[in-house]
Amino acid sequence: MISPEIAFAWNTNNAVNAVLLEHLTPEMLEAGTPGGGYTVAQHLAHMVECTKGWGMQLGDSELKNLPDLYSNYDDETGHFDAEMNLGRIKSVMKQTRDLVLKTAQNAVGKGKLPHSSPAQFLMHMSIHDAHHRGQILLALKAEGFALPDENSLWMPLRS
Repeated sequence: MISPEIAFAWNTNNAVNAVLLEHLTPEMLEAGTPGGGYTVAQHLAHMVECTKGWGMQLGDSELKNLPDLYSNYDDETGHFDAEMNLGRIKSVMKQTRDLVLKTAQNAVGKGKLPHSSPAQFLMHMSIHDAHHRGQILLALKAEGFALPDENSLWMPLRS
């Protein structure tokens, strides 16, 4: 059972992601985290794929039918090619986030998750998103791109 407060927190986290996505331009997707880390596009693909992958551990769901945002994954190095079409990234992220919430709300128990409950899983993924949003902002700043307006970025959390 997902409480209204957890669903609200999940949707608020998704609103912050949407503000960041609206700020991005195609050129920004290639900005890389200093030290050879992920590009912005790779961070976004990872955020979606982790949420989708763990969400499928809750049980049978339509998540497996959603498109991926990466290709050419190399098990040995962990490197992959990330989707570079912002429209597709936004669409797949929204579809994934909406369906993960629905899957968590309909879950009976925790499935195969290592979390204590579907609610704990949603909070874990929100924290995971915050980490990657920070990495994305670092990549943008390091490569000289403008950052999103702080008031816009934080507004969903202050509403």
